[in-house]
Amino acid sequence: MRRMLLFLTVAQGFALAADVTPLWEAAQVTLPYSVQSVALSPDGKTLVVGTFRDVGLYDPVTLKRLRELPGGDGGGWGATFSQAGKLAVAGVSEGAFVWNDLSKAPQKFTSPGGRVFGLAWSPDGQKLALGDAGGHWRVEPGGPSGQLKGDVMAAVWSLDGQTLFLSTGQEDSAVYALNARTGQQLWRQQNVPKTHVRRPGYGLDEVNGLTLSPDGKRLACAHQDGRVLLRDPASGRLLKVLEGGQDTRWTAFTPDSSQLVAVGEDGGIHVWDVKAGKQLAQAQVNQELWWVTVTPDGQFALTAGEDTHVRQWRLP
Repeated sequence: MRRMLLFLTVAQGFALAADVTPLWEAAQVTLPYSVQSVALSPDGKTLVVGTFRDVGLYDPVTLKRLRELPGGDGGGWGATFSQAGKLAVAGVSEGAFVWNDLSKAPQKFTSPGGRVFGLAWSPDGQKLALGDAGGHWRVEPGGPSGQLKGDVMAAVWSLDGQTLFLSTGQEDSAVYALNARTGQQLWRQQNVPKTHVRRPGYGLDEVNGLTLSPDGKRLACAHQDGRVLLRDPASGRLLKVLEGGQDTRWTAFTPDSSQLVAVGEDGGIHVWDVKAGKQLAQAQVNQELWWVTVTPDGQFALTAGEDTHVRQWRLP
């Protein structure tokens, strides 16, 4: 089902700040199940949507469902395309599935810690980094591996493919930079406020998501307390703190690296001017949002989550 909206979908009790523009929702599609991940192909022509039950292909403009992908056990907490068009999707129960050809059955990668949360292709599309709920991480094929103290929540590569960034939750809740060839730790940063109160079922201030800006100059770290910390990828040094969100789950940069979109478990969507650190726009839905991606032309953000919708928002 798809419908055009003329007004912003606003959750009960939500109020916009006077100097923040409301985001306009351009289109939406309703699925039978909660949506755990979305991914766009490098050319922007194919949208992958992973739910608890299946992995489907959609038209990213009309949000029309095209077909279900063969194999797999649904879409878990991660989906990502390589530059060559290979698709990796985290399994619902364990491991990850890789489609070299979207018309054929996938290859399965198991993981010792069960469910995979972090998935990332190297820039050349030849290697896949995986991180799981047991803190195990590895690079396939034939790369380094290791185990961190907390479950690995996210993974992303540097533009030159020499560094692998990982984030963790639970008792660790930190960001790591590792040598992608040897696995050697280059730096580790943890930023848990002294006033942080751990919620039941969560660890410390968990780092749910990692996103590298397209120009490679900023690493966006999405924290459970709502902050997005922008770090220098080379040193881990804190560059800027973006505030205003709650329970932030994932972020996405626009192609020119000028804006950052973040979604959270409170159902909020926030858009920041990266250089100024100023919030430009926001919107609110009624249930948790878990994933966001930006179209290659930088005009729209696609969000998904517990409310079973994939929504298309026009960016400022």
